[in-house]
This record gives sequence, structure tokens and C-alpha cells, in this order.
Amino acid sequence: MGLDNLSPFQRPLDAQGILPEVKGVFSSDLLIRFALIKGFEDLRQNPWQLSLIFNGLLDDPYTSEQYGQKEVTKAVNWFLKTEVPIVMDYTLTSSPAMPIVVISLESSQEAEATLGDVHYVPSESTEAEFEPLGQRFSGSYNPATGVLMPSVPAVINTQMILVTTAGNRYPVLGVQVDVNDNENLLIQKGLVEDFSKCVLEWSSKKLSVNLESCNFKESLNITCNVKGETSYLLYLHAIVVYCLMRYKKTLLEFRGYERTTISSTKVMTNNSLGAVGAENVWCRVVTITGYNKMYWATQVSEKVTQAAYGAAGPDGLKVSQVNFLPNSFKSDPSQEDPSYLTGDGIGVST
Repeated sequence: MGLDNLSPFQRPLDAQGILPEVKGVFSSDLLIRFALIKGFEDLRQNPWQLSLIFNGLLDDPYTSEQYGQKEVTKAVNWFLKTEVPIVMDYTLTSSPAMPIVVISLESSQEAEATLGDVHYVPSESTEAEFEPLGQRFSGSYNPATGVLMPSVPAVINTQMILVTTAGNRYPVLGVQVDVNDNENLLIQKGLVEDFSKCVLEWSSKKLSVNLESCNFKESLNITCNVKGETSYLLYLHAIVVYCLMRYKKTLLEFRGYERTTISSTKVMTNNSLGAVGAENVWCRVVTITGYNKMYWATQVSEKVTQAAYGAAGPDGLKVSQVNFLPNSFKSDPSQEDPSYLTGDGIGVST
């Protein structure tokens, strides 16, 4: 549970304090439902906020006479003692239990005509089914030194993991080159393992996926429904609006539903949920409109997992050392004459 900047009380967020932004095809109706569910839970756990919602009745000298502390207490007690389901409109039955909050998607449309702008998080990592060796191999392991000599030539780096016959995984701690220029693995010492069928895998996500996206404008209706006294509807409407405002940043903006605005209708009867001749069902609709991104994967490429320096490559060029910035070029860089790359003896190795 993280801490809200509104007060020293807790808010319904994960241990990191921020929920991850929703990605892919954006489901704003499900996001709004979750935000209201967590908001209602938080109000029940911290009921001091309920008094804050209705404090305006007490502060105003005119309303305080008719809607004073008794009305505030009535509203708080009603909410704490009443279960209020929050459902999607397509799951709604003809005669649901009351009160109830119903969420429905009113409209979803592309906000701008673009070819697919690059998302402000332009890439993501994903798992790669990639083995540096095309076959399993056996290894001669020295438990005293932790050196394992593979039975076949291998290109090894510390971004890899050795998987043994039994499926146990050991990170490659280093690379040892023998007198024959063969690369051996340095792994944990003192192991008792079967190394007859080993394989090397990448220890981290190796693929990078470029993302493109489009902006969408989406509006949703949040319908508050109650039976009996219309005052209950006013309580429920105020609580829903409070949740949408209080968690605007943490449960909407941070999760990709941005620049939201809300509006509300007047109190109306909802004949679709009330049988003929039965007690009236009163409703009030809160419409929330905001912007989100829907994006897709385009190009997949491999990450750079290792770099070398200090030795000339096959083309005779050298790679700049780590934390070293060449600043002694013999001539100014020129796109027409790339000889500046090796003008100081340092270039880019392919």
C-alpha cells in the first residue's frame, strides 16, 4: 500500500505506489470499474473521507439548517451499511439488487488522423527463444575453479545462463580463454551436477519491440441507481464523483486514461430497471470523457548484449573504450568523407 499525497492515510495502490499504465488495446470501461471498486474500498477503510464529501452541507449557512449534521451522519451510515455493486451494462439483469452502479461505453473514436505516432515509451522488451549454440553439449567441469569446458566451440558472455541436464540454471560469471583460443565458462564453484547435456540461454529479455500508437477519445456513462428515497441517489452520486476526482491521478491518469472531464445529468426515473407498478428506481448519469492511446507492435530487433574494445576488428578499426570520448580528431567530421572515424586511430568495429 502506498501513501496518498492528500493525507497520511493509505490509498489502494500496489507496493510501488504506482499502478502500471494500461497498454495494448485500451479497455477504459474495465479501468473505470476497477477505479470505482478500489475507491469504494478505500472509503470504507477510511470513513473519515465520507464526512469530507458532505462537509459542504455543514459549511454553507443556508443548507446547514435543513441538511446539517444529521443528514451527513445519515449519508455516512447509509454508505457504510449498504452494499453497492459496480457492474458493466452487458452483465446487468432485468431486476438487479439496489442500489447499483452501471458502467457503459458511450463512444470510442480516434482523436486525430495520423499514420501511427511513436508512443512515448517507444519500445518494450520481450522474451526471445534463442540459443547461442545450435545443439546441446557436454562439459568438463572443475568444481575447485568453477571452470566448465564445453565439448564444442562456443561464443560465451556474461549475459548467458548455463542450463544443466537436470534443468538447473547457473549464470555465467566469466569467460576463460585457453591456449587454443577456446572459450570456457566460469560458473559457481563446488557444484555436483550432470553436465552431459547442457545448453546456453540468454539471461535477460533479448528482443526489443518498437511500438506505434494512435490517440483515442472515449466517453463512458456511470449510472447511479437507487430505490426509495432520492436522497440516497444524491449520496451515491456524490461518492462516485468524489472517487473520480480523488483518484483522477493515481487510478486514471497514471494508467493511461488522461485529460478526463466529467458531467452529470439531473435526477431521473429509470423505467428499464423498475417493473410496472413497482417502487420507482431513481438514477443519475455521470459521463466521463478522456483520452488514451491504443498501440501495436511493428518492428522486432535484437538488443546489443556485449561490446568489446581495445583490439582491432576484421576491418582494422578499433572500438572506443568504455567511458572514453574521442576528442582529438585530425579533421572535422564530414558525412562526405568518413575518414574522420579513424583519424585518431579509433573507430567503430563491425
